[in-house]
Amino acid sequence: MPVTHTSRTKKIYYLHTGPKRGGGIQYFVSTKPIGSLAERLPDGFEIHETVNGQVHLRRVQPKLIPDEELECVKRRLPQPAGSHRYKVEAQGNTITIHQSQDDTDLLQNVAPHLSLRERERISVQFAHYQPVLRFILSSAENRRFAPERYCFRGSVDDWISIGPPEPLSKLVARYLKHLGHDSFYDLF
Repeated sequence: MPVTHTSRTKKIYYLHTGPKRGGGIQYFVSTKPIGSLAERLPDGFEIHETVNGQVHLRRVQPKLIPDEELECVKRRLPQPAGSHRYKVEAQGNTITIHQSQDDTDLLQNVAPHLSLRERERISVQFAHYQPVLRFILSSAENRRFAPERYCFRGSVDDWISIGPPEPLSKLVARYLKHLGHDSFYDLF
């Protein structure tokens, strides 16, 4: 049975094998079910999907952020009301919150024959997310995180610090309420 992965956009990816230039075997993912398909993942590797639905093979990452801390952020995220949707990702020592715009109204103009439910489903399935807020683990001993937000000013376009390192629960209570509001851009 070949190794497969179904992405959030409902594409099926297949794990392939092939020869390396210098000898040996390489592994890669593709949407094409033809060729030399792998029957198992290579040791120490996993199929990973980014928040934007890109699928690739990568080494298994060390888990520095426990599930409880990730759930602490997910529980306090604003519900998808209005025009924003959010995804949370833990990678390395960083918890990143990604935001997308709701394209349901745009789909109404492009495809007026679709029902509201169908437009919402398509909008969620093909949403493009961009990182807007992150918490970087600065002290593993006492679990303090440094908060940063993405600055969208043309002269900056980079992460900026918005406060000192604190416990995650305090940061979540202080900053997540600003997501989707103009007050978010006043944080620095």
